[in-house]
Amino acid sequence: MTPRSFLPQIVGLFYAHFDATLGPVVLHQVPDNLITSRATTSTGELDNRSRSRSRSRSRAPPPPPPIRAISPSSISSSISPQYNSTLLNFGLISEYVIPKKSLHSRLVTLLTTGMDEDEKVEYRIMGFPNVLIGEGGRYKRNEYMWNLCFVFHASSSLEAFEPIVRKCARILRSAERDSSYLTGSSPEHTRLPAVLEQLFEDLNSYSETSIPLDGFNSLELKLFPFYPNPPDCEDWHVPIALVNLNALKDDNWDITAARVSGYVDGINHVKKIAELADADDALTRETLKHMLFYQVVMMIDIFQYSNMYTLKPAISRLGSDETIITECPPYVTRPGFPHPEWPVLLRLYSKLTPGVTIHEWIESNEVLSMGIDPRRFVSFGIIKGFLRRVHRWPKMIERGSPLIPPPVEGRRRVGFDDSARIGSQTTLGTRGDNRSHGGDSGLSRPGESAFTLRSVGSNASLGVSPTSRHLATPPSINGRSPNRRNLAFSSSHNQPTTSSSTATTTTHLPRSHASVSVADSHPSTSSRRAVGGTSNSAYSGTHGGGGGISGFVGGTGGAGGSGIRFGLNARQREEAAAIRAVEEMEEDLIAYLDGTHHTDEIQVRFEMGWDKLEMILGLDQIKQGLGKKGVTMVYR
Repeated sequence: MTPRSFLPQIVGLFYAHFDATLGPVVLHQVPDNLITSRATTSTGELDNRSRSRSRSRSRAPPPPPPIRAISPSSISSSISPQYNSTLLNFGLISEYVIPKKSLHSRLVTLLTTGMDEDEKVEYRIMGFPNVLIGEGGRYKRNEYMWNLCFVFHASSSLEAFEPIVRKCARILRSAERDSSYLTGSSPEHTRLPAVLEQLFEDLNSYSETSIPLDGFNSLELKLFPFYPNPPDCEDWHVPIALVNLNALKDDNWDITAARVSGYVDGINHVKKIAELADADDALTRETLKHMLFYQVVMMIDIFQYSNMYTLKPAISRLGSDETIITECPPYVTRPGFPHPEWPVLLRLYSKLTPGVTIHEWIESNEVLSMGIDPRRFVSFGIIKGFLRRVHRWPKMIERGSPLIPPPVEGRRRVGFDDSARIGSQTTLGTRGDNRSHGGDSGLSRPGESAFTLRSVGSNASLGVSPTSRHLATPPSINGRSPNRRNLAFSSSHNQPTTSSSTATTTTHLPRSHASVSVADSHPSTSSRRAVGGTSNSAYSGTHGGGGGISGFVGGTGGAGGSGIRFGLNARQREEAAAIRAVEEMEEDLIAYLDGTHHTDEIQVRFEMGWDKLEMILGLDQIKQGLGKKGVTMVYR
């Protein structure tokens, strides 16, 4: 049996048609012992007469049977070899070689079993059945059905022969219409048995042929290697160039391909290549898929010292391959070191087993002292096909503690210089300021310094509360101390103002919101007053106490560019955004822990190394196959 290849060898060809008297029969075949000539009705008694024209010696035609008549064309036919010496039995496949009209003008491929040296062998037969309608009694029964079939081994890839079979059927159909090439005889015709012989020899030897048929039509055929569709190219794959890409590059190359090819070094993965080449990720993947299609690159896994590898069964065959023995030492040895012998390298390959990382393998076998490059050592085994990666597939069994803890507050609150604030010309609610409109004290209390608008804006830009820690929260509207659920701001000591230009309105919201008091006054007065309530967020910095507006819920509007916000200040917004980002990242990570995503994909997706991922998943402490956060690891 021939091995699977892009251009498989043709085992044989045969031409069959539907005889008006005998039914489906084989007229010509190459070689002679390819197939029996006719379908039989009994499995024990087979017809030994052949309707094929032999390429070798001729025999006298047998006498006709007493009951069944023989067509005149069989008189000049030779006897085919006995059934026990042929490869295929036509009786088993005749209804597909000359099929029903529904399969005519369609490519038909069938799998059958034949006998080769008393052993059962599987073959594939490909044909394109045709039917021609005669006019004026040109054909018996007014139609002519025929098929030219190619025979291959069952393991062959037949995509390259599909256009060949179609074109042969199309040219023979045209020749029959023009000059009755298939059903008539003429001195200008090239005999069909000779055509089959030349097809068999030329396509197997030269992958092309040119055969004139009748002076009007000719078979001009050429086989082209069929490249299968490339596999999917993912962000975590690492391309290795199998040819010199720089030597192939020219001015007609696509811009993305020209950029990407410069970073294909066997180390960079696809996502990193896109970043280095400043190219779109999708275009980079498409470019590398084109390179995979033309087999100028191949894909391997990201090399990490935490990876695990193991030998494939092919090492028993490839371990004695002279090509591998010669190429391996110079490829895996670093410059300046002597080349190790092949038995030494083979022993090192045998030490790569599941459960042993590359780092542990290097330490236990003193690989670096021998001058061996671990990355090239592993790449050589993968390229040659006797080494494979052992992937780790994390799977969450039970959800325990959070995978990613919330961010820890890393900023220090900055104190204020009271001396810098006292005496400022733009104070916020000082008792002695005539611009306070009705004596509203705003956020200040007796005996405490006031804040300037400039200091409030600068403090908000630093992400700190505009009030200092020692300030007390103003009393609530009901005269009680405020709590985390109910904060209210009003005038000083909760006393209504008597100024005609100021009217205080108190609005009580549901318990889930804040109780807010708003002063409808002159715009210059209201713009200096911070209005808000408690925060609904569980991650707010302070709730009451010193931070006067640390827990506000509301809009983000301010007045005069001073940095005063009706809600969370800048620092709290940053903290809340960081917490939301962590929560979203954790949910995304949990979605990847279903046992269908290996660690390379997760590391590239979340941009983290194995050490960090191992700690996040709690795999640094595994007991009875389960990590401390409910994640287990599957190796395959």
